[in-house]
Amino acid sequence: MIARIATVEAIPLRYPLPDGGYGSSRGLVPARETTLVRLETGDGAVGWGESFGPPAAVVPLVRESAALLVGTTLDAPVPFVAERLQAHYHRGNGLHASALSGVETAMWDALGRTLGVSVATLLGGRARDEVTAYASTGYVTRDRDLGLFRDMLDRHVGDLSGAKIKCGLGVREDRERAAVAREVLGPDRALMVDLNGNCTVDQARAVIRRLADLDIAWLEEPLPPDDVDGLKKLDGSPIPLATGEALHTRAPFRRLITERLVDFVQPDVAKVGGLAEARAVAELARAWNVRFSPHVWGGAVALAATLQLLGAVPDYPHTGHVPEPLWIELDRADNGLREQLLTEPFVPKGGRLAVPEGPGLGVDVDEDAVRALRVDA
Repeated sequence: MIARIATVEAIPLRYPLPDGGYGSSRGLVPARETTLVRLETGDGAVGWGESFGPPAAVVPLVRESAALLVGTTLDAPVPFVAERLQAHYHRGNGLHASALSGVETAMWDALGRTLGVSVATLLGGRARDEVTAYASTGYVTRDRDLGLFRDMLDRHVGDLSGAKIKCGLGVREDRERAAVAREVLGPDRALMVDLNGNCTVDQARAVIRRLADLDIAWLEEPLPPDDVDGLKKLDGSPIPLATGEALHTRAPFRRLITERLVDFVQPDVAKVGGLAEARAVAELARAWNVRFSPHVWGGAVALAATLQLLGAVPDYPHTGHVPEPLWIELDRADNGLREQLLTEPFVPKGGRLAVPEGPGLGVDVDEDAVRALRVDA
């Protein structure tokens, strides 16, 4: 008989950043923040999850859902999460979905550890043992100096097969940054450009025209997430379009996919409602032959969960030969929430990250590091 859930704890974490921090066209962040969820069963199995968003707002929402779980039987979390997302005052919006994401992931982790299988297996079966990583780098900093931008790329990309840079700062500066990145990467590595939704349709069109000759793998979030109709006006873009990191639940992905408004969909496991919601988006994308590349820009637990998700996503429509890899985003900036939280941090080898084979998420959280990083201790 599967154990009952004994405790569910929300743990706010903060890692301050030096030199004014870094960020995107939306602004700089002075610290990396996240909320971990620690779930323990009566049998002593511990599952971990991660919720994206400001901990001051997310923690109470995690506690609200946690109160309903204590004392219940540990099982696959889909029915519980569906009920919470559909509750009359939740409706799956915003930080409610982010909070549930951490709770849901912790449930999968604990269930996998209880049954002795990986989360990828629970999500439908392991389709791969490793995933190709691209460097998430080229962040906006206070100086916005192109020489320092180049140095950042030189330090962070290493032997990875591609890199994503931050733009959305205006056509001229976006062109300069993308041209430098293409020079650093050379002709054979993928270059992704992220505007973080900082453009109107006409501005996005102008950026697309100026970057079209640089062989951009995708242009991410060309418009704010609520401007779905605006994406129709970018139809025919010579650069593939990607979006989805700021969307919650599978529902808003329906139009993006069925109307073929973008080429890549990018749910974030720590925001969208958890692993099952992200997997549902992957299946929608597969049904309409749209590419899937989840966003991940949090801590090590979110990265582990995303690896398990990608470990269960089959190649499509390909069989023996896959023209381009299934990508995982690997944040390369200073981030103690990524580097300090696991007893064995993720390190790419040959440009790839292994999908952990152990039970649950397949990683061990360093609880001493959790205590050192938590902000309410």
